[in-house]
Amino acid sequence: MKKGFTLIELLVVITILAILAGAALPYVQNYVEESRQAKAKSDLDEIARALIVYESREGSYEKGTVEDLTGRYLDRSPIDPWGVPYVVATESGIVYSLGPDRKDTSDGEEFAFDNIEVSYVPPLALVSVKWVDKNKSGAVDTQNVQDELHLTFSRKLASVGGVELVDSAQLGNLLSQISIYRDPANPDTPEDLSTIVKNDDANARIVGASKTIVLPLMKTADGPTLFNDKYFIAGQDKLAIKDGHDLIKDNGTPQNDCISSQKVVILPQ
Repeated sequence: MKKGFTLIELLVVITILAILAGAALPYVQNYVEESRQAKAKSDLDEIARALIVYESREGSYEKGTVEDLTGRYLDRSPIDPWGVPYVVATESGIVYSLGPDRKDTSDGEEFAFDNIEVSYVPPLALVSVKWVDKNKSGAVDTQNVQDELHLTFSRKLASVGGVELVDSAQLGNLLSQISIYRDPANPDTPEDLSTIVKNDDANARIVGASKTIVLPLMKTADGPTLFNDKYFIAGQDKLAIKDGHDLIKDNGTPQNDCISSQKVVILPQ
């Protein structure tokens, strides 16, 4: 006579299996979610590399999607693991996925907390400062023609077509966040850049492939008394961005923070 399982024994086994499955489910779900996030990060890295190559060959990428990269720079036009196309935030220099919630913003105001993002341009940084002796006097002055400071940054401040990525208010704000270090007795003590230049947006202009800001020096009569009656000493005095400043204001897209720790020596052109 063959002996089988009783109904109670089957119910006990099914109950045990259900308990084990329930205990394992969160781990499986976490694994699946981590796999999706890793896939999104891998796709974003690939898209970021394609954007870097595109901009090195063809200039600024203007689309909010990756469609113009497909074919020549990407084999395919990928969508993220949650079924939504990747987004290119050209103003911020970031490509991102909307993440599991598939939403671009949270409560219509702040950038969604679960978005996954990768930068394809470097953070904003001041990389060089040049003194331009416009009047050819050999000295830093404003005789006849005002000398200029040319501040070059690591990323574009306006597109090739002339559409400003930094509007006039932001430009004035950015310039107000730059300090000059020029006191020989206190070389680490910052001063406001406005003590030596006309740094309002009416006098500043963006040139040099949209990465350079040109600032005319302030005439001595217009400003305070300067150290040793000089504006600065080329090759010695420095400029730096103040801590905690952003290039792009919060408008629902990712921010790209400034690098503010390095001081850049003012050099003759």
